[in-house]
Amino acid sequence: MRDEDKPFILTRYGRWSFKIAPRNAKGWRQTLIWMALLAPITGGFVWFASNTPEGPAFNLRLALYLVAMVAWGTGGTMWMKARAEIVDIEELLKLKREADAKRRGGR
Repeated sequence: MRDEDKPFILTRYGRWSFKIAPRNAKGWRQTLIWMALLAPITGGFVWFASNTPEGPAFNLRLALYLVAMVAWGTGGTMWMKARAEIVDIEELLKLKREADAKRRGGR
């Protein structure tokens, strides 16, 4: 996929710090669909939690819901990352420092 066609942009601030954002209309549509698909899972859990008193069944379903949310977030991040143009802020700052040093005459 060419960088111009990628629907997301990933801004990397360091080794583990990054932000993914929709880049164009296609990215926004995909983000909205991804979030809409989350609604039935969350709605089902809210319905179950409001009808089930505390106890082992509740704790099990809560644990399953939390595992599902971690998987949902990780999967979405990996999927978006594969379809994102990557902008590395550290690399851009390094290039800027080098250009500034050249402009100052190496001082």
